[in-house]
Amino acid sequence: MLESTIGSYFLSIGLDVLRWCLTTGLTYSPSFITSITLGFLGLLWYHLFWKPFDRFRDLTEIGFDEVNRPKRNDFKTETTRRQVINGLMRRRKIGALPPAYPNGWFAIFESNSLTKGNVKEVNLLGLNLVAWRGNSGQCYVADAYCPHLGANLGVGGKVIGECIRCPFHGWSFKGCNGALANIPYSETIPEFAKIKIWKTLEGNGFIYLWYHAESEEPSWYPQIYTEIQSGSWKYRGRSELLVSCHIQEIPENGADMSHLNIVHEEAILCGGEPDYSRFGWDFIKHKWDGQWRVSDVEGEGHVAIMKLRHEMSLLGKIPLFVVNVVVKQAGPSTVSLEFETAFGKGVLFHMVTPLEPMVQRVTHQFYSSNSLIHPYGKIILLAEAIMIERDVKIWNRKTFMKTPLLIKNDRSVKQFRKWYAQFYSDNSPQCFFTKNENSLEF
Repeated sequence: MLESTIGSYFLSIGLDVLRWCLTTGLTYSPSFITSITLGFLGLLWYHLFWKPFDRFRDLTEIGFDEVNRPKRNDFKTETTRRQVINGLMRRRKIGALPPAYPNGWFAIFESNSLTKGNVKEVNLLGLNLVAWRGNSGQCYVADAYCPHLGANLGVGGKVIGECIRCPFHGWSFKGCNGALANIPYSETIPEFAKIKIWKTLEGNGFIYLWYHAESEEPSWYPQIYTEIQSGSWKYRGRSELLVSCHIQEIPENGADMSHLNIVHEEAILCGGEPDYSRFGWDFIKHKWDGQWRVSDVEGEGHVAIMKLRHEMSLLGKIPLFVVNVVVKQAGPSTVSLEFETAFGKGVLFHMVTPLEPMVQRVTHQFYSSNSLIHPYGKIILLAEAIMIERDVKIWNRKTFMKTPLLIKNDRSVKQFRKWYAQFYSDNSPQCFFTKNENSLEF
């Protein structure tokens, strides 16, 4: 809940100050009180105007009310709680899913999580990969397993120039093409020995990887914002959630206009679970109106656009503010929300990355002009995180309806599914089920 989040934030600051007072044993002179006050204000300024927003929610935290909010103390340990949640997940009817992984560009991790000379293990899209950043600053992504004896290059591998060295026998592979560059105990280098290098692109604060089940070359590329690349827009922070659903379910929400004024009507102050808010905020409501369509620009068949009008009103009659947002989805997983407010411009990225067929990582990052003050940017990120948590509560427990019962007002959902189908191909990996469809195997 938002109230508890804000309360915990200021409580933690107060406790830090109190703890310091007790450990130093200083007397409470006027000068001491002044110093403490200035220190507190400085810490508050740092959190509000400098520190980027950062929030994480695990897939077990949302949508399991009977476990996370028991009437009795039935789940005394974290282990017991997770065991109960795992049981609920196993008994969930998954439905007849589309292929597990669509074709396209995927944001596999954030650029600042991999510094020069370091190695990162990456597991997603049914792949085991290794990423490293060479001494030049260039990022490379390759298959994780050494072709020699199968060591995982992402676990203990070392960066040598632009190469990665295997932790098992020291074999080194080039980042540019994956060719074997060196064997420390042999003068003979087999010409055929190499690892697969995946096509990647770095921009907007992310490393993108091109995935295609037919091994086709990219037919389009993510939009790279020059304001971010040049540094003229400031990074405001991030949020991350793990969700238990198929990747298609998440962007489909963008075309499902009808759910907006049901799931997202309650005030942001009610938090991600309005039913459990400590205070009633019925006098504040969110109203949504928009239209989803496929881009009519030539060569942008992979792009869908939603123009959204968001109004927050008092007593359902008095508008407090109105925000118009242009939402662009490029391919199966990358979405950008372009803001233009009285305070300045910005873009919020919404990236969906399949870790498993039924586990998605949803990452948000927000960049904006310097005129949009930092606290306002953090509010936007918090509001987006809260709103999507309301969706996660649905996604974590729903089944996929291959043939849904749609009415006339749901026509954009049907259009979305037809558009999204272009990202699957003959060899896209399928999800298979047991006889009763209650257990997912891949």
